[in-house]
Amino acid sequence: MKFTDLKFESSQHGGFSSHTEINGHVLSVQCGCRNYCSPRRDLSSVEKYSCFEIAVWKATDDREWCTGNFIETTDRVAGWVSREEIEKIIEKIIAYKIQSNEN
Repeated sequence: MKFTDLKFESSQHGGFSSHTEINGHVLSVQCGCRNYCSPRRDLSSVEKYSCFEIAVWKATDDREWCTGNFIETTDRVAGWVSREEIEKIIEKIIAYKIQSNEN
């Protein structure tokens, strides 16, 4: 899975939002004036952003936050994440699930 496979919609607060379920986790990718992205403005296209705000949580009823399992952060979200880094995070989510199934 690549960054270009993510489906973005216009966010109700401006900018764009993507929520993608990947092997039991939800990857949230956000961009707009209220997000930790670059540029930090509401633009007309996702293609105009160079970095994004991301978060990861388990796709369960309790929505356990686990962003820190996939990128260095002590918060629920990580800011200014490039497309290349997001693709690496997607790979980590897939590998993490595979590893978890083997235990």
